[in-house]
Amino acid sequence: MKLLEFFNKPMDLDYQKKNKDNPKFEDELFWYILDHDKLHKDYFFPIAKKLKNLKECAPEMVLELYMPMVEKGCKEYYQDKKMTGKLGKMFPKEVRESLCQRIHDHFYDDIQADKYKLG
Repeated sequence: MKLLEFFNKPMDLDYQKKNKDNPKFEDELFWYILDHDKLHKDYFFPIAKKLKNLKECAPEMVLELYMPMVEKGCKEYYQDKKMTGKLGKMFPKEVRESLCQRIHDHFYDDIQADKYKLG
């Protein structure tokens, strides 16, 4: 009889290592930001007002508009999940830029269709 449970390699139970490389990590972060009411109140509605008045939105403009919302969402997620490690390594620039584009793609048609009461 082998006692692998005592002498085998320890299991990796570190949350951020497991989820950082997981493709579902970005999806979970995306939905966390979308479901966060305070982020919408503070960031999304002013962004939506600006986008409603623009005729076209360049990719650079998307990053400029949504990046503060995404960065705040990443910080909130980091604190909520009690993650450890550097914030920049947990949420690299590529992930944040991708989230900005995904959020823009998710909301742009609804903003242009005037589904939000922007005042």
